Parts: sequence; C-alpha cells; structure tokens
Amino acid sequence: MFIQIYKEKQELYKDILPLWLTYFNELYKDDDEKPTDEETTLDLNRRINIQGRRSDMHFELFYCDDVPVGFANFAIDIGGISGLIEKGSGSVLEFYIAPEFRRKGHGQLFYEHIEKTLKNDGAQKIHLTSDTVAGVPFWVAMGFSESDKIDPDNDMPIFIKNV
Repeated sequence: MFIQIYKEKQELYKDILPLWLTYFNELYKDDDEKPTDEETTLDLNRRINIQGRRSDMHFELFYCDDVPVGFANFAIDIGGISGLIEKGSGSVLEFYIAPEFRRKGHGQLFYEHIEKTLKNDGAQKIHLTSDTVAGVPFWVAMGFSESDKIDPDNDMPIFIKNV
C-alpha cells in the first residue's frame, strides 16, 4: 500500500518520523556534519508542508501488511538540473527501505510504483543520484545507467532510465 503524505494527514507522521531519522543516520553514519535529530525533524516537517502544491510531486509511505516499510520523495522535474537534465523528466529525490525489509523485493515493488506514477505524470525519463555505493547495484538492476553527468548540488553521478 502506498500512501501520499500531506500535512493534513498528521496520523502518518508517527510512521514516517522513525524511518526518516534512521535514513539520515544511515546517510551521515561516519560524517561529523550530521544534522541533529531536531534539524532532521524540521526538514521532514518542511517537506511535508509543501506537499499538495503540485499534483506531480509525491512524498509517499510504503506499507506492507500495515507496517511502514519505506518512503520515497519523487516528482516531475520542472527546472532540470542546471541544464544537465531536461525539464519534465521524473526525479527520485529520496528513496528508503528500512534495513529489515531490504533484499526481500520491497524496493523493487516500490520502485515499480514510482515509475508507473511518474510515467502517468508524463515522464519519459527518470533520473536520480545514489547516495551509497550499496544503492548503485539496486538502481542498475532497476534499469538505470550512469550518465556522464554529475549533479552540481551533491557532486554525485546522475543515473538515468528511459521509461
């Protein structure tokens, strides 16, 4: 089950917050610049508060048997990445599956939903950056390939898939 997060659906907050904090702890595992839990929570609230402004912007929780398994933030890119990616392509901004649910098909199922949603929103391509070396094999298995482009916001390779 995939549920869109909106500020009007405050009951979802209790499900996303632990996943969000764990996600950021994984991202910044060995980094002295790790934001505090308070800063991370404020970022989550900011993201939730902008939901609903565009129909092609999604921030969704993924449930399996009523248990929150992960979340993703994805949208149609309305600006392109500094002229590197064309406007109108799909962009996966955040994608997270809780550790205990990995390698069980949940990530693939969630990504298939994301691809279908972005395709319905008009995307012909989807792009993303993978924030961990471990994530690259997953995205390659989902059909993405590394482009020769680097995202200037995070200095990471951009992966692209035609849909």
